[in-house]
Amino acid sequence: MAYSVLVERTIAKSRAKVFDALMDFGGINKLLPDAIESCTLEGSGIGSCRHIVLKGQPGKVVERLEAAYDGHLFSYSIVAESPLPLDNYHAVVTLEDAPNGGCYVAWGSNWVAKGAPEADIKGLLSGLYNAIIDAIAK
Repeated sequence: MAYSVLVERTIAKSRAKVFDALMDFGGINKLLPDAIESCTLEGSGIGSCRHIVLKGQPGKVVERLEAAYDGHLFSYSIVAESPLPLDNYHAVVTLEDAPNGGCYVAWGSNWVAKGAPEADIKGLLSGLYNAIIDAIAK
């Protein structure tokens, strides 16, 4: 599947630790404290929604956990109007054990640009995915 944005990296953390960090769905603010003012979680497991208030942005981003499978797959979507310049956002993160240890992370998403050039959104999301991966890798 081709993605609008795809970040691929190998980090020195086990796949289990990376998956656990992603599954702390309501704890995204721990990974991005400089960008997220608050995050509240509604529900648990698949179908749960996190309500994210970004620093310096009006409104909130509501994301739903769509899938999580066997420590290898994590997927979520934006399910309400958000302050981000995109619509129909869906992301998939796949994890594999790296050949020399650590975890190979592939974080891809598809979306439709809204109110900003597609290239700007690609840069924004690539930076976001890399910041989250960096925070998990610490």
